[in-house]
Amino acid sequence: MDAESDETTPAETVSLGKKDDDAVTSEVEAAETAEDADADDETADDPEAAADGADGAADAGDDAGDAAGDDEDDVQAAETSKAAKGKNAKVVTPLSKAEKRAAARIAAAKAARRRRTGQAIAGTLILLLAVGGAFAGIWYFGDRAEKNKVKCKPVGDANAFPPLLGGMNKALATEPTITASSDQIKTVRTTILIKGDCKTVKAGQTVTVNYVGATMKDGKTFDASWPRKKTIEIPVGQKQLGKQLQVIEGWDEGLVGLKVGTRVQLDIPGNKAYGDDAPEGYPAGTLRFVVDILDAKDADSSGLPAGLGG
Repeated sequence: MDAESDETTPAETVSLGKKDDDAVTSEVEAAETAEDADADDETADDPEAAADGADGAADAGDDAGDAAGDDEDDVQAAETSKAAKGKNAKVVTPLSKAEKRAAARIAAAKAARRRRTGQAIAGTLILLLAVGGAFAGIWYFGDRAEKNKVKCKPVGDANAFPPLLGGMNKALATEPTITASSDQIKTVRTTILIKGDCKTVKAGQTVTVNYVGATMKDGKTFDASWPRKKTIEIPVGQKQLGKQLQVIEGWDEGLVGLKVGTRVQLDIPGNKAYGDDAPEGYPAGTLRFVVDILDAKDADSSGLPAGLGG
């Protein structure tokens, strides 16, 4: 009987194991309860620790709230952006065949208008060029050719005064005036007043001229062809050819090399005019002449200018 009482059956063993586990669990729970009680006692004994605990819990709550608020703001911003994009986005609707044909007709009409405008502008330019070319042709082959035909040739009445050749400056038909000057002249000085464009006067030729002569210091006229309405014809360049002078030296050298149709002012010192101590009836000292060269002719075999003398 005692021996049997010492033995334990399997069922009893399981029951005992379970009881042992329950006992252990009860002991652990009792220990945790005791620790919590100790912690509460410590918190009660230390107010600052309690306050810190409360602040920590509050901060944790605030952080959680802030995080949740930020998430809500992000979601709301995303939804607002999507809504804005959806509102501003243009919906492209494909064109129908009829709409495409209409657009093609409009484009073709615009292109045709541009072509017509370009053709009209081109036609106007061509017309203007044609008209301009016609006028240029008339001027070049008509009026200009007619002027060239008579340029530097006798025209009109041969007895007219002064006898201007074709194309000469009309100012040569007006008598010039002479002004005084105190310049000291040592050599012949030429000043072109009107430039001619006919042939150049050569040494040995006879020139037809109009002239006015005055003493340079006071500008007083002592001789002129204008009041007589008659030009004079004189040979020039004789000194260059080693021949006897036919006029004062200032004229002989001053007119050579100038073109017919020129009006020239000749300032001539006394030694190339009539001298500083001139003969009676002739001006002394420096003289000033204004000479119009109206023609120039070569001398014939007899030494007389062609057309002058028989």
